[in-house]
Amino acid sequence: MSAEAQTSNGAAAKSSGNNSGASSHLSDVDAIRRTTRALRQLYHREKQWMAGRTADQVSRLTQQGQLRLDEQLHYGEIAFMLLRLKPCVIIDYAGDRDQVADYVASVLRPSLRDLNALGGLAGEAMVAVESPGGAAVEPNAPLYPRPFHLVCARIDGPLESPEIPSWAGAYVVYDTKWPLSDKWVNDNLLNSEKSSITEDELATGLDYPGSIPKTPADMGSIVPVSYLGRMKSESGEWICDRWECLTSFIVLHHQLPQMALHRIRYQAVKMFDIEMEVNMDTSLIDELPNPLP
Repeated sequence: MSAEAQTSNGAAAKSSGNNSGASSHLSDVDAIRRTTRALRQLYHREKQWMAGRTADQVSRLTQQGQLRLDEQLHYGEIAFMLLRLKPCVIIDYAGDRDQVADYVASVLRPSLRDLNALGGLAGEAMVAVESPGGAAVEPNAPLYPRPFHLVCARIDGPLESPEIPSWAGAYVVYDTKWPLSDKWVNDNLLNSEKSSITEDELATGLDYPGSIPKTPADMGSIVPVSYLGRMKSESGEWICDRWECLTSFIVLHHQLPQMALHRIRYQAVKMFDIEMEVNMDTSLIDELPNPLP
C-alpha cells in the first residue's frame, strides 16, 4: 500500500480535529496525495533530463566520475523543504552553470508551478498543533500540509565561500511563506551587499547537522553521511529498484547526538511515498542514549 493511502486516516483525523472551524480549500488527505504526485512528476522530469545528457555533460555533472549521477537529484531536498526541515535548496551542479540554467528551465520551473498551485490552496488556515505529549510543536516541525510558495532565484551577487570561489549563476529554491526560509535566503544568498558566506552559515541554511573540519583533530573524526531514498509509484510499487541519494553531508564525532535527532526528523519524508535510509556507520548513533525525551 502506498503512503498516500497509509496517511489517509491520520491526515483525515488531523484535518477534522485540529482544523475544525477553519476554512481550507484542500483537505489534508488530498494535499498529501496531490503533493506526492507533483513530487513524483519532478522525479520523473529529473530522470528524463539526466537521460538526455551527453557523455561530456554527464562527466561534468559527476565531476569526471567522482560522483554518482543520482547524487544530482533534487526531488528529495524539495520534499524536505516542503516539510519545513530544510530552509532552502541550492542548485549548482559543481559549478557547471550552463547545465544548471537548463535544468532550472526544463525541470524545476514547471515542477514548482505544479507544487505552488497546491501550496496556495491550503490558504492560511493552519492552527497550532500539539504533540501526543501535549507540548506545542515547534514552527519548523515536519508537518504537512502547510501553505507554501516556492521561488527559484538566481544568485547574482559577488558571493564566495571557502569551498566555492563564486556562487554567481547558481540558483536557490526557498519558500516565501516560511519566514525563516525567506529571511535566511535574502540575508545570505540574495543580498548584494554580502560578499562571502561561511560554511557554518551554509550549514544553517541547508540544515546540515554537522560542520566541516577546522582542526587536525577534526580531520580524524569525520563521519560521511548520506540519506538514500526511493519513491513509490501511484500503484504502490517502487519506481526505482535501487536506493538513490536524497542529500549528503559530513558530521564530526562530537556532533553525532544532533545527527541522531536529524535522522528522526527527516524520516517524515515517508509522507510523500519516499522511503529513506541512512548510509553511514549507524552503530555510532544507535549506541547513543535515546535523543527524544
